[in-house]
Amino acid sequence: MVTRLIYCSNNEKVVIEDVAAGNGAIENLKELGIYPKDEVFITKNIESKGPIHIKKNEKNVVIGRKLAEKVLVNSFLEQVLPLSQIKIGDKVEVVKMNSDGEIRYRLLDMGLIKGVMLKMIRTAPLGDPIEVEMSGFNLTLRLNEAKSILVKPVEIEKNKRKKFSIFS
Repeated sequence: MVTRLIYCSNNEKVVIEDVAAGNGAIENLKELGIYPKDEVFITKNIESKGPIHIKKNEKNVVIGRKLAEKVLVNSFLEQVLPLSQIKIGDKVEVVKMNSDGEIRYRLLDMGLIKGVMLKMIRTAPLGDPIEVEMSGFNLTLRLNEAKSILVKPVEIEKNKRKKFSIFS
């Protein structure tokens, strides 16, 4: 399944597929020695902060988080992460609700149940709240609510994708 590098977990092996960015990002990856079809091993990915540490052919490489979110990889594991970490344009499926009490019931009443599909629409300038599209309507959630909703990526937004080639 094609997903973003930032969605992958520690100790996961992935294959670099593409870059959803312009030529500057592609050049930065080439300078780091990262090319399409490279198999890399993720050694350190801290949830929603800091750079991503990968290993390629026994060489350690550190990729900044903003660049790593544009790197599309083929993953062999299913990623499950909080809705708060999903990037704009990506579509996800709700896997589990980790909230309790009144907030849980309110979210369930709004239709946030296991199996429902969501699309990340936008975030506020400071990241809170977020807006998702669900069953034809837009829903705004507080960041702490979004952190309690576990999702798995289904479709990655690739609009800004450029050709990733060693010859470009």
